[in-house]
Amino acid sequence: MDIDDCELLTLLSEQRRELTAAIAADSDLDFAFQLQMQEAIKFTSQSSSSSSSSASHQPPLLLTEVTEAPFGIAILVAEEIDKFERERLDREFVEAENRRIQENLNRLIHDQIFARQILDVPENEWRNTGDYFEKPYGLSPVTNEEVFRVYFKGLVSDETFGSSDTTFAAVGVAICDSCDCCVFELGKPVVVDGGGDVAEMEALIEALTAAVALGLKRVHVFCDNNTVYQYLTGKGQATNNKIMTLVDQLNLIQTKFAYCGSFLVRENNIKFAYKLAIDAINSEATKFAESATGRTLLEQCNICFESVYRGQMFSVNKCLHRYCFSCMRKHVEAKLLQGQLPKCPDEKCNSDLEIESCKKFLSPKLYDIMSLRVKEASIPPIDKVYCPFSYCSALMSKTEIQEYTPTSSSTAAVGIGKTTCLKCHRHFCFNCNVPWHENFTCLAYKKCFPYQSVNEAKLNSLATQNRWRACIKCKNLVELAEGCYHIYCRCGYEFCYTCGAEWINKKPTCGCPIWDEHNIIHAGQNRR
Repeated sequence: MDIDDCELLTLLSEQRRELTAAIAADSDLDFAFQLQMQEAIKFTSQSSSSSSSSASHQPPLLLTEVTEAPFGIAILVAEEIDKFERERLDREFVEAENRRIQENLNRLIHDQIFARQILDVPENEWRNTGDYFEKPYGLSPVTNEEVFRVYFKGLVSDETFGSSDTTFAAVGVAICDSCDCCVFELGKPVVVDGGGDVAEMEALIEALTAAVALGLKRVHVFCDNNTVYQYLTGKGQATNNKIMTLVDQLNLIQTKFAYCGSFLVRENNIKFAYKLAIDAINSEATKFAESATGRTLLEQCNICFESVYRGQMFSVNKCLHRYCFSCMRKHVEAKLLQGQLPKCPDEKCNSDLEIESCKKFLSPKLYDIMSLRVKEASIPPIDKVYCPFSYCSALMSKTEIQEYTPTSSSTAAVGIGKTTCLKCHRHFCFNCNVPWHENFTCLAYKKCFPYQSVNEAKLNSLATQNRWRACIKCKNLVELAEGCYHIYCRCGYEFCYTCGAEWINKKPTCGCPIWDEHNIIHAGQNRR
């Protein structure tokens, strides 16, 4: 604490003592005044009782009407001093917290530099002198040359309360070291006069301001918004006064760094900052609901049994079962990772989840995966076509391909399956499922190249050794672990595991045995 702060505290203490004495004196005078008023009222009452009964009586003077006046300006000044004192204590707490974070950051930088120096020591030298190799913290100044990573996210969300909609905005900030270990995080609501780009700019400025406060000189800023990235790199032009003001603030903050690199990444790369912003919006929405209604609008989730604000509960459209956003997000993610299309979590319910209604609790990455699963489920297995280019792998149906690619009778006659990917627009053969084979018909290409790659040849060899069977319709490989030889493929095709012949109406069309005693006994032993 410096000299100015000490003098300020002394002055505040003196004023507080003087005000306390003034209030006490004022209270004593008021007490004496009350006694005098009581005596006067008592005397007036006795005098009025001796007057004529026909005289009209004035209403008695109430004591509270005289004595309910405030003590005076001394109390107001005292309240202002107390408010100033609270603000000063809060400011000191924030400054102390910033110093603690700065100290931890300096220790982290020191330890990382020391660790790199240890790795540079030759093995022979380390065996001889490693036990004496040390570099205590604080003996030399920390040179902060490490490049830290700055992640940020600004979100705007419309929440429904009864029949009205309310807009909330929040920012999330995460600052990490070069190993992606978080050293600072922040999630807080903000007031945004504009759309999502304004919220993103607010989050970016908040992140860089925090980096400056931590004493960082070299940073990498990771952004998932292309518009904000253009502002960050100085290539974008502001479209309104609000954005222009924020861009000016951004340019000013950037000058405080020795190095400030910018990277445009996918939203999945900033998911930590995204979660901080989401949590801040949820917290603010809950507080708003409680203050607006005067009571807590809570509902219990039937999965986690936690009491959750009703606005954060998801209702399945068809069956109206309700679960919290957190449980629904975990349920949908688990099903998608298993390759399944998620349904209502109730074990006795089979209602489908509508993807648009799930958008409110899914992250953008999960939403894209679920969209792909919905499209996969809508296309019969025998009609599915994937782009053979590894960086694309877009899912298409044969119907889409036929509509998109013009065909002629001559090309169809010679068995040419040349088509164009709907996503990457590159040519490939959907008959052979390979990049387009120029100067080869499909039959000639398959004779020359029976396998698309070395890995496919290995897979076929492994399938032959283990007696796996491929479905004739969808080419999916099946392994019989136990049970009968009747195989029901995921595409709906039924066949015999022994010879591959089709089953029709639950009956085989071949003479192969339906089951093997070894497989049935093996299954029974496993159950015991």
